[in-house]
Amino acid sequence: MMEHSFIERWMSNGFKKFGRIIAKQPHAFLFVSLLVAGGLGAGLYFIDNENSIETLYTPDNGAGKAERAYIQEHFPINDSEHFLPSRLITSGRYAAIIVRGCGNLADNVLHEAVVNATVSLHKSITQIEIEDQELTFTSVCAKWESECVVTGLDFLDYVAAQVPNVTVGYPLQDRIFSGAVLGGVTLEDGTDTVERATALKLIYHLRSSHEDDDASSEAWERAFLSYMATFSAEFIDVSWSTSRSLETEISDLTISSVPTLAAYTGSMLMAFAVLSCLMIDPVRSKPFLGMVGVLGAGMAVLATIGLMSYCGIKFNTLVAAMPFLVIGVGVDNMFILLAAWRKTNPWDSVQERSANTYAEAGVSITITTLTNALAFAVGAITSFPGVRVFCMYSGIAIVFAYLFQLNFFGACMIYDGYREKQNRHFLTCMAVPLPSKDDQSGCCQQSCCRGDAMGGVEQDGKDHNDHLIMLFFKKYYGPFMTNEWVKVAVMVVFLGYLGVAIWGCVQLREGVQLSKLAGDASYVARFLEQDDRYFSEYDIRVAVVVKEDLDYWDPDVQDRVENMLARFEDTAFTCGKNESESWLRDFLALKDLICLNPYLPQLNPANKTSFIKCLRGRFLEIPEFSRYAHDILFNENGTGIIASRFFVQTKQIDGTLKEKNMMINMRDLASDASVESIVYHPAFVYYDQYTAILPNTLQNLGIATAAMLVVSLILMPHPINAVWVTLAIASICTGVLGFMTLWAVNLDSVSMINIIMCIGFSVDFSAHIVYSFVTAEESGRDARAVHALYSLGVPILQGSLSTILGIAALSTAPSYGFRTFFKTVFLVIVFGLVHGIVFLPVMLSCLGPQGAANLKENRSDEAQAGHFNTSNHNAEDGGNVVLQDVKVRIQKNNENPLMTVSMKTWLDHLKDENLQKGENLQKNKGTTESQLNLTANPEMGVSMEQIKIVPR
Repeated sequence: MMEHSFIERWMSNGFKKFGRIIAKQPHAFLFVSLLVAGGLGAGLYFIDNENSIETLYTPDNGAGKAERAYIQEHFPINDSEHFLPSRLITSGRYAAIIVRGCGNLADNVLHEAVVNATVSLHKSITQIEIEDQELTFTSVCAKWESECVVTGLDFLDYVAAQVPNVTVGYPLQDRIFSGAVLGGVTLEDGTDTVERATALKLIYHLRSSHEDDDASSEAWERAFLSYMATFSAEFIDVSWSTSRSLETEISDLTISSVPTLAAYTGSMLMAFAVLSCLMIDPVRSKPFLGMVGVLGAGMAVLATIGLMSYCGIKFNTLVAAMPFLVIGVGVDNMFILLAAWRKTNPWDSVQERSANTYAEAGVSITITTLTNALAFAVGAITSFPGVRVFCMYSGIAIVFAYLFQLNFFGACMIYDGYREKQNRHFLTCMAVPLPSKDDQSGCCQQSCCRGDAMGGVEQDGKDHNDHLIMLFFKKYYGPFMTNEWVKVAVMVVFLGYLGVAIWGCVQLREGVQLSKLAGDASYVARFLEQDDRYFSEYDIRVAVVVKEDLDYWDPDVQDRVENMLARFEDTAFTCGKNESESWLRDFLALKDLICLNPYLPQLNPANKTSFIKCLRGRFLEIPEFSRYAHDILFNENGTGIIASRFFVQTKQIDGTLKEKNMMINMRDLASDASVESIVYHPAFVYYDQYTAILPNTLQNLGIATAAMLVVSLILMPHPINAVWVTLAIASICTGVLGFMTLWAVNLDSVSMINIIMCIGFSVDFSAHIVYSFVTAEESGRDARAVHALYSLGVPILQGSLSTILGIAALSTAPSYGFRTFFKTVFLVIVFGLVHGIVFLPVMLSCLGPQGAANLKENRSDEAQAGHFNTSNHNAEDGGNVVLQDVKVRIQKNNENPLMTVSMKTWLDHLKDENLQKGENLQKNKGTTESQLNLTANPEMGVSMEQIKIVPR
């Protein structure tokens, strides 16, 4: 049998000592666990929430944030006097409405009744007042030359003046840009005249440049929401939103949904844990330990949130999904500990059973905790703050779940172990008589009146009470999966799975639309859905900023700028020059009229000084062009232009793919331009997620996979283990990425979290199956595959079910984020489970490492060489360990492969000692046989822990 790694042996010995310590003082570990959970949980008093969409869903190093910083420095906004919506640097403060007709007028927003109702609603909105603060719309609105700015109001006034005979051009009506105001437009054949339109949008811009203004605007937004919540009209249907509605709704949704979902999840997991811990024998049943396991996982969540609150790391809506995951993982650790306890010999003392339990389970849950925590640690280096904070919370919670299950649950398991040792009923804790032949048969009689902790267990510890599912894996499922035709079918299914997964990866979509983040029934979701549906034809206006100090009076420079702007206008994502804004183009069109006006002093526009004078003193003073003064940055003395900007109108940007491609195309054109330039729109800050999410995900996958490979090589030193584990990780991650796309899930911050988590879970599912196969003593690949399924099928199945139950409640949550979390975790668990009990066993039975022959030879040699028969007792009074009836045969030329250096040293010493006494030990051609009943001599430095004896 392959030897365990040095690190694993060292860990196992350490856990064995820990098991004895906790068995001696369980109350101390129980008290300390409760004290730590309570002390850290008190940190909830300091909890603070982070609800900013930008902070949670955009990368720290996004190009949009750098571009925004440049715009803020060179083209700042004064929203009290000179506010223009097209010059926004951030989304700012606003309230918005989308108006549609009702009934027969649903597709005709330009109908007289609809227009009049809209005008009436507009007046009501502008009259909203907060009496206690004396705030009105006029006192908080953003202004242009003392007039409140309402996007779409000029168009509404134009239409209201024309009803009932309205004739409107699209996307331009004279100098009014109707493309941003009208939605769902149908044009008359061959013209740009609107036949009918479905929706009309008005945006009420508010001041936010100063802290006091921002607070006042926020108060008015709340008053607006209160008014709209009670608004109703006969002819119009209205949806509405404000600048902070989405953030507020997400926060409120989390607060309202999480407690209900958590209660549902806790109940489901509690019931599952209790039922999983029940047995027919009332002494061996441990349902209360199942409840304690769920409670320990809950304590880990409480301690984590409290600790992070103490540290000032804000809670956010992404972190709200963490408890559901961690509780499922924590319950999985509980199952492993409990399974290890049941494998121990009930004839042994509680201390000895505890030591053996921790020696076996401690290493296993340490490896799974290490891999999961390591995966989250890798995720914590991402550039997405929301993902980073989630991974920090989850990684720490995984570690706390591990510690509480070792200490808190372990202490409770010791108490239950003493109950079991005294043959007491799990419910009443009263001693029950042992079953006898005279007992009536029946489940009720056995479970209520009789019990035996040692029933079916021989004194050597061999347990004949295998779990029913273990027997199913051994007798039915394993042999079935190792049939040749089943192997062929599984291989075909695997190739099909891989093909579909790869095809799904090719269809991968990045990023999440903001409209999906709100609750399903939220007023915000309704507004954003209508905004995406009706107003994506002419949406954002992109600023093209020239950062270079150019000689704009030079005709050659003018041509270069014009050619650059023409390239931006000549793309699949932008309109032509009619919808663009260019101060240079308008100035050059009027230069002869304003610079060479015979009634004014003559100014030569080809001369620097004259050009600047004509531009500043005449062109920018015309009211129609005064807005361009905020697009030109002059030097300190006003004699040169150090930066300027132009605007191009985008079109038909519907969906995340077009948003991403448009932004990339604009940036590529800017980088290739003949002059130094950048492009910017406030939405680019959010669009950056589309370009950053995939590289970040691949980076994290690569680093995490490499880390798992190193962990596999250290803790499972056989190289084939690392190869199979790595292949399993690649296959599971490919499946999750591909199938989540087919399940309408984009690669965004939420799904990125689960892709990171996928690495850790992939190791959990694959490493143990591979290691059990490689180290199995059975001869033949098929037999070893069956052994791996028999040994680990039940723990893998239980762990999968507990995790799925932990996140099942999220599938019904009224939120895209929660449902996405459920979908991706579900895919991770299902694909991990299928790999663990279907694909990997079949592949290993076909392609697994050879070694059955060697194992067979080793066992044959062992049979010839003799055996160790032990019955060791822990002398609690003296601490000495006695070897009784140890029968040893030593072969000179063919040593037993199980013999360690310490064992050989011990036996050589015994041989020399007996030779000195003159005993004849040269029997059977050099073979020595002796009957030993010896107490280990501590002076020899050889302990029972060093002598590993396999009972026969």
